[in-house]
Amino acid sequence: MALYADLHRHLGGALHPRIIYKFLQRQDHEVLNFFPDYEGFYNWFTRPCNTLEEFVKIHSLVEELQSIEHLPYFCLRLCRGAYTFENLQYLEIRYNPYFRTDKNLGIDKRLGQMRDIIGVITTNFRPADYPIVVKQILCFDRRLPLKLNEEILKAAVENIGPVVGVDLAGPEINPEVSEEWVTLFSKARAAGLKTTCHLGETTADNIHPQLFSVLDRIGHGIHIPLARPELLKDLARKQITLEVCPTSYRQTGTMKDLSNLKEVFKRCKEHGVAIAVCTDNPGRNPAPCTLPGEYERLIDHDVIDFADLKHIQQEAFRSAFGFVRGERH
Repeated sequence: MALYADLHRHLGGALHPRIIYKFLQRQDHEVLNFFPDYEGFYNWFTRPCNTLEEFVKIHSLVEELQSIEHLPYFCLRLCRGAYTFENLQYLEIRYNPYFRTDKNLGIDKRLGQMRDIIGVITTNFRPADYPIVVKQILCFDRRLPLKLNEEILKAAVENIGPVVGVDLAGPEINPEVSEEWVTLFSKARAAGLKTTCHLGETTADNIHPQLFSVLDRIGHGIHIPLARPELLKDLARKQITLEVCPTSYRQTGTMKDLSNLKEVFKRCKEHGVAIAVCTDNPGRNPAPCTLPGEYERLIDHDVIDFADLKHIQQEAFRSAFGFVRGERH
């Protein structure tokens, strides 16, 4: 049985919409007023969007559902599906803990609850029946003030082990490079955390070479080989891996056809830049969207050759932040 590693999956978009809908029914959630049947909810939840910003907005609904008392429900089903249906041996799940805190609490209590959320996720990502290794990446967010992002970094450092890295996520706003991000990532590395950052996902405007010196991987980054191929030499020298999530680019309006990724893989291979194929938000994509399915789609669209498959699978394990070969629960 082939075993896979997925290095880029958001907790907010990780679960099949059927699981989300059943949860809404259990809670008799007000969202059901808009979607009295599953088909309507599924079509809305998995619809292609025109922009990344539009795509990100739906995350807000799921983040609110994934409150501290309900996280065990979601964590168990995530592990079960990833192990049973995707043959995942290793998974890195990323999320912003602050967005899952109770909005009715004061800021100090929300910061405290953020630590509790990390603890609940850690506990519930170790199900005995599904021996998959799951590590966490905490997300900074471009929409949050520096003080809150610093608190997220502190929480990550306090939980090194279950938490293996930090990421910068959110809509591609404020395209100017901020020294704040360089500083935060530098502090994360100094504390023993790995780093990744959403860059160059939808356009070349969000490519900031100044960040390369403090990154281990780049989330997406597909517009680096497409629009700024001269930067690939620097990525190769710094051994920065690109986390490429094929189906997401159709869902966010970035690409109309997956065959457009052929040039991404070709140029990265020519320059010695590693690529890890990932799912990003498989629950938000039309079913079935699994990691093995992403590999199959890349082969079907002649993006990669079948002979490339084993090497790319190995690159994912090699680039993982917390994988120890032979590790089991």
